[in-house]
Amino acid sequence: MFVKYLITFAVCLLFSLNCAGAQYAVDPRATVIDNEEHNIMRLIKQAMEYNWWSSESNYQVELSRFYTDPALDNILDSVKKYRVTSTDWYSLTFLENCHIVYKNGNTAVASAYLKDIDVITKNVQKGRGVFTLQKSQDGFWRIKDMDFYWCPDNNPLLDQEVTNY
Repeated sequence: MFVKYLITFAVCLLFSLNCAGAQYAVDPRATVIDNEEHNIMRLIKQAMEYNWWSSESNYQVELSRFYTDPALDNILDSVKKYRVTSTDWYSLTFLENCHIVYKNGNTAVASAYLKDIDVITKNVQKGRGVFTLQKSQDGFWRIKDMDFYWCPDNNPLLDQEVTNY
């Protein structure tokens, strides 16, 4: 009986050692995200989840941390128009996943999966954003252009609504 447990333990030990060794067979640099890519993904997350623009008095400064022209001008115009109307903002947007598609020098392109939740009805709309970023002269990345593709609830492959900024 003791021998059976000893053999089972030995087999499990050998199996786990082989699995641990397999991870070193893969090039560890292939999955490493450098600091600059991490900063780009964090910037997109902050930009998409920032929602104080609807009530904050200093929203232009905050938005300029995330965006540069032409996206910044379009967003500031949209915020000004929104603030004039007497309506409430009922949804929150969250970044689910982000991937750097291209990065070379001062230009980067990222694809992100987004989730927009209506806080009253709890309806969820998912979509994808494509972001073009530019590195500013101060060395920080800013979103220069973005396109959104929102999927309808029942058929995510058809009838995509495209929003350009």
